[in-house]
Amino acid sequence: EGFVTEPTLDWCKYARKHTTKRDHKNEDNWYPRAKIETARRKLCLGNPAHVLSDELRDNVHVSKVPAFQHVAMGDGRVHARARALATCSSVEEQITCLVELATDPNVLGRQYIGLETLR
Repeated sequence: EGFVTEPTLDWCKYARKHTTKRDHKNEDNWYPRAKIETARRKLCLGNPAHVLSDELRDNVHVSKVPAFQHVAMGDGRVHARARALATCSSVEEQITCLVELATDPNVLGRQYIGLETLR
């Protein structure tokens, strides 16, 4: 379903709607560029916690709650994702961070109430 519709059209609509809330000088393509950069980071061993934290910071709906970024990063005493650098040193480390993030009860308990993962 994700490839049936062209996402860049939705991205451009989103960009136009939220450009006034951001400092992008009416650039319609800032949002698609940000999405492509996020995908690039994920493919280049980006630490999932850092990627998510940056996405939360840039989201106009949740950026007002900086605690979400701290939850995404985790606690350095118990979470590998918090100890890992912004770019993971290996695919194995990236997978460890991703699985840890995906199974952390503190993260799972804060997901969008209308989330429908099994459709």
